[in-house]
Amino acid sequence: MDFRPDHWPEPGLRAFTKRVLVVVLVAGLTLAAWRLADVAVLLFAAVLMAVGLRAGSSGLTRVTGLDDTVGLGVVVLLFVAVFGVAFWFLGTVVADQSDELVQQVPAGLTVAISRLQAHPYGRYALEQARGIDAAGATGWAASTLAVFARALARGLGYAILAFFVAIYLSAQPLRYRRLCIRLVPPGTRVWVERLFDEAASNLRRWLLGQLIVMATVGTLSGLGLWALGIEAPVALGLLGGLLTFIPYVGAVLAAVPATLIALTQGPQYAVWVLLMYVAVHVVEGNFITPLVQEEATSLPPVVSLLSTVAFSILFGPSAVLLAAPLTLFLMVAVEVLYVEQVLGEPSALPGVHTTDPVR
Repeated sequence: MDFRPDHWPEPGLRAFTKRVLVVVLVAGLTLAAWRLADVAVLLFAAVLMAVGLRAGSSGLTRVTGLDDTVGLGVVVLLFVAVFGVAFWFLGTVVADQSDELVQQVPAGLTVAISRLQAHPYGRYALEQARGIDAAGATGWAASTLAVFARALARGLGYAILAFFVAIYLSAQPLRYRRLCIRLVPPGTRVWVERLFDEAASNLRRWLLGQLIVMATVGTLSGLGLWALGIEAPVALGLLGGLLTFIPYVGAVLAAVPATLIALTQGPQYAVWVLLMYVAVHVVEGNFITPLVQEEATSLPPVVSLLSTVAFSILFGPSAVLLAAPLTLFLMVAVEVLYVEQVLGEPSALPGVHTTDPVR
């Protein structure tokens, strides 16, 4: 029997083999993408930064009439200069107060455990938690802070790398956009282009609003801690502002070290600190965020919480920082590529225009 391709006795087997190869290729690419999940998260962070840089440079060029390249260079230099000046003036203070954090947080945890041991219910709770004692808790807190410091240093390195990638992306956005568009079938390119436009618009507005919220919360919490006489108000205020980037969870994480430090000064200080953080986030949630975050970029609370947990499980703790913008991007993608294109329904997501791009 002649087994040459032009005399193959079973033509259907050829198509089946081709489909199997395609499945194997897709599976291999999926596995590679999963193993390179950190790179994907880093790339999305760079894209988010690039959106912010392009927004700043576009606004500057509209006001001054500068060339786009010059405007982008000015924005990058201003960004670096602002952070450089801030760290220059606050670096020494923050470093000193960070040392206080490392010393006071374990001490605060020791005070909390000793106070629990003074009450029957507290002793029962400690007995249920095996192996917990004051000395052990102190060592655990110190080691946890050390791990956090190493993770922070690694995150800072990733952030610097993402920033340089963002500069290249924002300098030549059309070039990288065309590269992405060439990877999709010609019939769907108009929808992918629209997805890019809508996602960039929503992410731009969300990022601007989030930066305002972070600065406001950091300032209010720092001033509140300073007014209450709590140690390390600058470092804690800076930490609170940065953690506000994580919806809901960040507010809880920011209050923990401040409360532990306040415990070393007295239980009444810890109560006042908790009340202060509650007041700050009540003001932020009811007044600041509604003013600066347009309805087009708001995320339902349940979606924000579940997405934070889901992305942390899938991609690790670093993805928690990008859970909100990733969720916003996925919501826009579902509305543009599925609800409108497949179902033929108008978009229900605020801020997504429903005009048919083909027309």
